[in-house]
Amino acid sequence: MTPGGTAPKAEMDRSLVVAAGLVGAALVGGAAVWAGAECAALLVHAHVLAGGLSVLPDVVIGLLRHPADPGLSWPAAQRHLIPGPVLVYALAGVWLGTAGLAGALLRRAARGRRSRPGMASRAELAGALSVAAVRRRAAQVRPSLNTRRPQPDQVGVYLGDDATSGAELWASLEDSFLVLGPPRSGKGVHLVIPGVLSAPGAVVVTSTRPDVAAHTAAARPGPVAVFDPQCESSFHRPLRWSPVAGAEAPLTAILRAGGFATGAGFGANSANDEFWTASAAAVIRAYLHAAAVAGYSMVQVLEWAHRPAHPEPIALLRSDGAAPGWADSLAALAGSEPETRDGIWAGVQRAFDCFADPRVLAACSPPPGEAFDAEGFLRAGGSLYVLGSSRAQLSVAPLISALVEDVTEAAHRLANSSPHGRLDPPLSLWLDEAANIAPLPSLPHLLAAGGGSGICTVVVLQSLAQARARWGPALAEALWDAATVRVVLGGLGNAEDLSAISRLAGETDEVSYSYSSGEGGRSRSTSLRSRPVLSPERLRTLAPDRAVVLHRRTPPVEAAIAPWWERPCAQAVSRALADGPTEVAVNERDES
Repeated sequence: MTPGGTAPKAEMDRSLVVAAGLVGAALVGGAAVWAGAECAALLVHAHVLAGGLSVLPDVVIGLLRHPADPGLSWPAAQRHLIPGPVLVYALAGVWLGTAGLAGALLRRAARGRRSRPGMASRAELAGALSVAAVRRRAAQVRPSLNTRRPQPDQVGVYLGDDATSGAELWASLEDSFLVLGPPRSGKGVHLVIPGVLSAPGAVVVTSTRPDVAAHTAAARPGPVAVFDPQCESSFHRPLRWSPVAGAEAPLTAILRAGGFATGAGFGANSANDEFWTASAAAVIRAYLHAAAVAGYSMVQVLEWAHRPAHPEPIALLRSDGAAPGWADSLAALAGSEPETRDGIWAGVQRAFDCFADPRVLAACSPPPGEAFDAEGFLRAGGSLYVLGSSRAQLSVAPLISALVEDVTEAAHRLANSSPHGRLDPPLSLWLDEAANIAPLPSLPHLLAAGGGSGICTVVVLQSLAQARARWGPALAEALWDAATVRVVLGGLGNAEDLSAISRLAGETDEVSYSYSSGEGGRSRSTSLRSRPVLSPERLRTLAPDRAVVLHRRTPPVEAAIAPWWERPCAQAVSRALADGPTEVAVNERDES
């Protein structure tokens, strides 16, 4: 081949492309004029032209010869049925515009319904995150239901719609959920409020603001209670709960003490955090148990907490009815080296710091007969809203943790005594601002195994960094690993966390092409490279109405989420806001 011999070949290729384009344009134009003439004949003369599409080649050739008079393209016997060129060309333009718009819409729909590489396909969503998927587990999740096609909100949690296919996304109530969303990302209006309203059984909601209670309390069935010890809301008769009542049972005292000690969070970043937490919990459980045996209130417990050598609780623990060995354990801790003893009791006092507020102490010192009955409340399918001030979250978190632990233990007792070994309908825990006011010691267990007992746990956090600061790196990672459904909203700012989520979403192979020209002509080479399915930047810049859902073994899903006012629950929320919350005391509910 002579130098420069590729130029004639390239020129020939361009000529062929141009010729093919002209032929295609002639065929499209001819078809549009044929359709316009057919419509014009039908409109003016109410007559259909004979021949149909078989005359299309003659029409194309005739238009090239007589563009000013398209009627000449038809046989002479039909030309009188074709109006002038203005109407024919006008109708041809309408046909071209309509066809172009329809083609664009079809292409857009086709692109919209194809999953992006690495994202869950329609078939994968149907198998794991669909109405049919949650119904397949209905017999296990809700054995009491007498229907094979229950409503999805009776057996699942709605997560939005798949952004590509529009399919509804549902996860089973047996799953556990971890939601990541920074402040003002819309967690409440998109997820928490609709989720609380649709929960089929009892609900416990924690929050630093009264918004969720105000939007949902009046619309929830069953008794409603609000635990607002700092009186931050407008609820006229909040719940009163005694940490002492029921603590004569050793297990109850142990669980409540664990909530107090872990909620204090004094050892999250300490090398000896387990020792200090366990030691403080041992003292607190002994105090609660001793007070319950003697019929005392939290007032007496607080007096003991400020005097490590106080002999009364040890003496009470040596009396009949007290747990054996607890007196010796408390005496040993009180007799520790001064530095160790002072450190332990500093943790105890920090766990009880919230009671320095007289309002909190009054809320936790109800008279006999007014104490909260967790089991009765769960049986009635009640809704418990637990509020803690964001300004004093460190002091109120131990109290809220102890209360929620008390409710979850009651749920476990009911589940163990039920015929199917689970609560039916399930208890839903919506732990908003969990790291701030509800750092439960049992949280990893609830996420990992609570679904098997009929406890659906939803943990809402601002970020993974917040979880590490509250619980330490190991426990924060355990919480992330234990959740079976992870929902990530846009706006996260920690680059390492975004990279970790991106790696979890996986990678996909991308084919790229490169072209080169040389003496032998044009050549194309193909290469394969891996790229993240969801890059950190894409995760950070998710739109306010979008979330990424990571479900078990399912590829990642981009969900379109809507606020409550665009959802079917809008009327219920509006009524709840208009009616205001109605708190119903448990003993009144029992009497009715």
